[in-house]
Amino acid sequence: MTRGSVSRKDLRLASVQEKEETYKLIDGLTELGVTVSIKEHESGFPAVTVDCGEIHILTDILSLEEWRVKQKKAE
Repeated sequence: MTRGSVSRKDLRLASVQEKEETYKLIDGLTELGVTVSIKEHESGFPAVTVDCGEIHILTDILSLEEWRVKQKKAE
């Protein structure tokens, strides 16, 4: 999916494993101080765009929140 000059990888139908690997990469970048931006996609809930450094994805907020809860429990 392309919006402007940013090409986004669409993870909405990706496997849980692929989503979690991508979310882990983004988490690592944020720990290094890279800014992350999450915005509702024009198609509406639950689709969101996530931008962090060179990572630009379209995903669903539900899987992102589920992954975050797992990370909090693991800490």
